[in-house]
Parts: sequence; C-alpha cells; structure tokens
Amino acid sequence: MKNKLFSKPHLSQSARILVASCTLPLLIACESTPSGFESSLIPESHRKGYQLSMSKAKACPVNLAELADTRSSKDLLVGGSKLTEDTLYDLLQQSLESMNVSPSIEARNSVKVVLNRAFVKSLGSNMVATVVLDVMYKPDLAEDYSPAATFRGRSVNVNVGEENNNQVAIEAMKTAIDDATKRIKSSLLHNCGDALSELEAV
Repeated sequence: MKNKLFSKPHLSQSARILVASCTLPLLIACESTPSGFESSLIPESHRKGYQLSMSKAKACPVNLAELADTRSSKDLLVGGSKLTEDTLYDLLQQSLESMNVSPSIEARNSVKVVLNRAFVKSLGSNMVATVVLDVMYKPDLAEDYSPAATFRGRSVNVNVGEENNNQVAIEAMKTAIDDATKRIKSSLLHNCGDALSELEAV
C-alpha cells in the first residue's frame, strides 16, 4: 500500500450550485455528474458566482496530513496498456496541490485523503473515468479527525483510437480526480474564515 505521512462556510446560493445536493456541515459526500461542473455548463446568471466559489476554494489553505492508496489492485488496465500506481498517485497529489492542499502548507485545517477506487472503461466512443476518495477532516483546535466521508469524481472523454488509449485514460482520470478534489475543497469553505474574507473584500 502506498502511504505517505506528512508533518503536520456559510455557502452562498452560487456555492450551493457547486456542491449540488451535498449539505453536511463538515464534510460533504456526494455523487458526481459528468464533466465535473465545468463552468461552461453553469447558467450564465450563476457563472460569476461559480467562478468566485472556485476562487474561494483554491484560496483556502489546507494541510495534507496523509495521502494513501488503499486499492487492492494498484494498476488500471486500459486496452493493451495500463496506468500505473505512481501515475494515479502523482495525478492526485498534483490535483490537491492545485487546490491549495499540500503537506508543505501550515494551516488550521488538515485532511487525510485515501484513494479508495479508480477505474476507466470504454462506452462506445467515450472513455469514462471514475475515482472514489475517502477524506478525514480535522478543523482547528480539534483533537481527532472526522470519520471518513466519500467523494466521487467522474469524467467522460472521447476515445480517439486504440493507439491513444493510454493518454486518453490519463486525461480522463485527471479530470475525474480534479472533479473530486473540487468537491472536497468546496465542502470546507465554511471553515476557511480569514482566507476567504480577504477574497470577498476585493
């Protein structure tokens, strides 16, 4: 098992669109929708609010206390090729860092993230990727982490041919992982306090 240990909102109406049907106070576990709430799918009247919510999510610093891969089978077979454990682990770590979740960040909030499931399958001319992350959360001054909450990310990419299966699968999985990490950060907006108040004042 790949396992790395590291040292140490109220929601607006537009943010509710971002987290859709998820409304738990600390962590939000939710099903994904295709294309991961890309801004092009958001109605024009809500797009500015969506973009602000994404900016807030990225601005919120969170310490990554642990990142682990607990899947029983580490490699994904895609046609005649495969996505290795290291590829998926790196994609997940990069996605978290892009959303301001990192072991190098000293923040009041911290999370432990576990890659629970990942799979890619072809459906007609599309390649569908799904990722399932389990997340434990510890807010400022808390002694223990919360029970694990599940976040799912999904993407659908056009499969352009057998010879490009591996690259299409990587892109599909990257988008699915990004979908899940956006959901994780959106669920923590109400705990980000000072980091968000500066953004709202702009």
